[in-house]
Amino acid sequence: MLLKSGGGDLLGQVAKKAGTNQSGAEDILRNLGSAMFGQVKGRVESSSFDSSGLEGLIQDSKYADMLDAPSNHYNNNKMQQRGDDLLGYITGSREGSREIASQVSQKTGVSTSILKSLLPMLAPMIIGSLGKGMLGGGSSSRSSGGGLMGMLDFDNDGSVIDDVAGLAMKFLR
Repeated sequence: MLLKSGGGDLLGQVAKKAGTNQSGAEDILRNLGSAMFGQVKGRVESSSFDSSGLEGLIQDSKYADMLDAPSNHYNNNKMQQRGDDLLGYITGSREGSREIASQVSQKTGVSTSILKSLLPMLAPMIIGSLGKGMLGGGSSSRSSGGGLMGMLDFDNDGSVIDDVAGLAMKFLR
């Protein structure tokens, strides 16, 4: 879903910002997306984090709609700031963002500064992907009881690990 968002516009934008070709951009997007989905999973499973705010963001259709036309927010300063704010929800801190950039840099060979510049652009897409996946997957009825954990536990096995990993793989194809 991320690779195809906006008819490939997101992929083109990542390639442009990273100074790479489409294949390189796909690698960056897969790795950043996977790391960010992992961060969402970790935040949801953490007993020290109130996930109700994150749940509201995921259910907000404006982020899911961004996947259809991501170029509408690339150069919008307000959306860039919102991307930074969403990144805080996803990673929990600036240090979390740095860790993602560092890990993905080691895997892709792309500099951490370029990767850090991509994170605010991708944060709304990650939130939108989760929302689109849950609402499109008919799971909106799960929002009652269990909060975000309940919403992400698609197979009702009590663990969201397998479900979020499955979502991440689905969205990164």
